[in-house]
Amino acid sequence: MATDNELKHRRKLWRKVVYLFTALLLFLGATAFFLPWLLKRYIEKHSVEWINRKVSIEKIILNPFTFTYALDGVKCYEPGSNDLFVSWRSISVKSNLWAGFRNNHWRFRDLRIQDPYFHIVQRGDRFNFSDLLELGGSDTTAASPTDTSSVRFSMENIQLTGGRIAYASDVLKAPIGISGLRANCTRITSESARMDFNLHFAIDGGGEVGGTFKIDTERRRYAVHADLLSFALAPLLPYLQDFMYTTSLQGELDLGLQLEDSWADTAALAASGNLAMKGFAISDGTGAPLIGMKSGMVVLDTLNARNHVFKISRVNVDGLSTRFQQWADGSNTWTKALKLESTGTDSAGTVLAASPANIFVMLADYVRMLGQEFVANQYTADSLSVVNSSVQFEDFTPEKPFRYTLDQLAMNSSRITTAAGTADFTASARLNGRGQLHSTFKFDPKNFKNVEADMQVKELSLPDLDAYSRWYAAHPLTSGTLAYTGTTRIRDGKIDSKNHLQADNLRFGKKIAVHDTGIYILPLRLGAALLKDVHGNIDLDIPVEGDLNDPTFKPWPIVWKVLKNLVVKAAAAPVNLVAGMLGEKHEATEEVRFPQMGTTLGKEQRNALDALATLLKQKPELNAALVPVTDVQQESEAWAAKTMRMEFLGLHSPLANADSLRVEGLSLRDSSFTAFLNSKVPASAGTSEVERCVRAVGADLARQAVDAMGAMRRQAVTTYLGQAGVPADRVTFRPGTPEELAGHTGLPGYRFVVDVRP
Repeated sequence: MATDNELKHRRKLWRKVVYLFTALLLFLGATAFFLPWLLKRYIEKHSVEWINRKVSIEKIILNPFTFTYALDGVKCYEPGSNDLFVSWRSISVKSNLWAGFRNNHWRFRDLRIQDPYFHIVQRGDRFNFSDLLELGGSDTTAASPTDTSSVRFSMENIQLTGGRIAYASDVLKAPIGISGLRANCTRITSESARMDFNLHFAIDGGGEVGGTFKIDTERRRYAVHADLLSFALAPLLPYLQDFMYTTSLQGELDLGLQLEDSWADTAALAASGNLAMKGFAISDGTGAPLIGMKSGMVVLDTLNARNHVFKISRVNVDGLSTRFQQWADGSNTWTKALKLESTGTDSAGTVLAASPANIFVMLADYVRMLGQEFVANQYTADSLSVVNSSVQFEDFTPEKPFRYTLDQLAMNSSRITTAAGTADFTASARLNGRGQLHSTFKFDPKNFKNVEADMQVKELSLPDLDAYSRWYAAHPLTSGTLAYTGTTRIRDGKIDSKNHLQADNLRFGKKIAVHDTGIYILPLRLGAALLKDVHGNIDLDIPVEGDLNDPTFKPWPIVWKVLKNLVVKAAAAPVNLVAGMLGEKHEATEEVRFPQMGTTLGKEQRNALDALATLLKQKPELNAALVPVTDVQQESEAWAAKTMRMEFLGLHSPLANADSLRVEGLSLRDSSFTAFLNSKVPASAGTSEVERCVRAVGADLARQAVDAMGAMRRQAVTTYLGQAGVPADRVTFRPGTPEELAGHTGLPGYRFVVDVRP
């Protein structure tokens, strides 16, 4: 048994241990509570001195018992301002620092970053944090770095939540922000060169991004597996305005991307993904629609640079719409919309004017870089589909504007592959509301000089081409429909094309004085009459053969030469005209047309009305509705052009025959008349002559004149039919339905819609 002295000694020793442990606890407690407070005050007091920014801290936590360290409620402000630069609600981490000192292995875990905020401003190549990067100077050679090769580091279970970033630059009109930023990483360690991240955030203004990101510094590789959902394109408008004159960019984009690549090996690129877009629309500089698309999707199945494989699963486009205008000075919709600048080279070429910092320029440079390294020896596209699309075309090269609409456009393809077989396409469209186009074509994916194509056109309204007929042939096209079938075969660049044209009821007006000065004027009226058969039809076969490898070969001059020779030969053999006249029949009772601005009945109008009257008298069970088919815009332009010509010549209605010839013979592009227009409407330069004339007289006044001429025509038709014995209740005048008017609007007049009497 222990003696009393031994017991007393043990009690004293135990009391010392208790005192020492208590003192240690008190020291650690003081450290945990007082040191953070002192450190907080010290940082807040000297922050402006250190980094030229005011810093406020809610609290600092140094807990030696749980090995937890945190900074809560930190706010760092912009220099000399109360605007936030960086802030966060809390940053905390757990670590046994003593073990780190002893083992030279710093282990951190459970890093939590809550509600961080970053305000980033870029001006040129400077950021609002550039001064922080430059603190301490650039001299890195004054002292040798400490050898840290034996120091190990690891951080596990990293999570960031509620992050926000606001980014502004001198390129953007408004800042771009992201919110709801979430990120996590399972492990970052000095013992492994690979880091895996999960990331998700919302883009202010529309769009969400989420996915995984991998970086392997040892293998020099990176990987992205991410989705961008409902990204709003509107914030990219300032970048697009670097390239073109536009007032709006609309639409949403979804992007799924799986990409693996190496920054050291250009052949390591492997990617797949999909791109979907909806509600896409771009306007021009005046705010008018330029191009749009209801929806579209591209699915990239495989892109493998090492194996030179490129495969697209499908391309779907729905509701693509665009318009194209061209003017006599050679400009067109896109040359006016795009911002072009001279390259300054001897070739006098032009390039798009845009900053190298533009996001589209950087993206194009990246794609171009990939294209230089990637050559597809094997490519496949499973399907291509374009539906419900349209193109509006306007040509102001002729003096009378040419306007045409292609709608109901559709295109589909079979599987396209370099492996075997041909690529088969089908295409169809409606031509200016009436005609129909159907075509099929095939090509060899391994040799684009091997092509087969078949095309069929039905019910093409020839008066729709009147503007070209007037300007390039000096004859108006007053009536007719065209049917076309063609078969073209190309083998190794050698073309063999068989083309069959059939024109029904083709009629030209008298030669006019205003036309393109460089044309050869053919006797089209006589030629058309001579080429008609006993049924009033024209059938032509036009073969085209040649070698497309020959740079001097051009197919269209061959077609024109054939047509020209046919007309000239027919005009030189008028005996053929007699055969056609012997079997001549009445024209179809479909419509009555007047010359532009004509209001009185001539022989042609009386013949059409006589045919209608005969039909109604022979068929008492029928009625006829006369629907106006006048192109109001064309007639407004024609009236305005005539009015301005008369004012320029100092003439007044009614015009004598000689004065009428003077008015008709005056070109709107006569330099004196152009100067006259400039004095009337100086702000309209750059638009077509007829549009300037409408502005000069006033659109409302022109419309009133068109309405007045329409009333005179209606009265003349009503009176003539009454005199021909048609009861007044058998004929009505009413607006036409879209189906009745489709493909028929043009010269002034009425379409006859015959139906059984109720």
